Amino acid sequence: MGNYLKIFAIALLSTLSICQMYAQENDFRIYAKGGVKFNIIEGLSNTSELEIRTKNNTSKLDVVRFNTSFGYKFNKYFSTGIGYAFITKPNTTTGTVISNRYWIDATGSISASNFTFSLRERFQQTFALKECVTLLRSELKAQYSIPESIFKPYISVEPHLFIFNELKGLKEFWYNIGTSIAINKNNDLQVYGRYTRNYNQILTSNFFLLGINYYYKF
Repeated sequence: MGNYLKIFAIALLSTLSICQMYAQENDFRIYAKGGVKFNIIEGLSNTSELEIRTKNNTSKLDVVRFNTSFGYKFNKYFSTGIGYAFITKPNTTTGTVISNRYWIDATGSISASNFTFSLRERFQQTFALKECVTLLRSELKAQYSIPESIFKPYISVEPHLFIFNELKGLKEFWYNIGTSIAINKNNDLQVYGRYTRNYNQILTSNFFLLGINYYYKF
């Protein structure tokens, strides 16, 4: 276990170094999330969480949001989900902007040895200020289960594509690296780094973030 902790510490320090590098050029943010997960019936589960996001090199609050979602796992190869988010975004000129978002997704997974590869397709709509933004979000992910370890490191890429909007084409690209940590049967932690490459400068800038998610499972 000690060797795995050393590996994780090195990976985390490397992530923080990359954070500092990108912060000098663009922006560095922190996303923190806490929530609960529980099984309703076999195959059907719910996740509810509160999330806080910062911006401007973590000096300002960017977003506070509440998410709840339901997922159904048909088998080890295929699962689906539906979710809702209530989003508040402070704005110094117009006051707090409130958004409502829903999404529907489907995920296919396949395992090979200790690796798991998955592809998720998500249809998402966000309503704010009498406008609707529709995105198609694809995520390709590879995760490795370290034998006899609580760590499951992963990498993933996630393009966001505008559909049914005045804005067309690719909105942004997420590059993720992190690990899930199964502390025990009731407590899960996830630590990750993400670089967001923006392709529509009207909306946002490029930035790097450090994310920390905690879940209590029952």
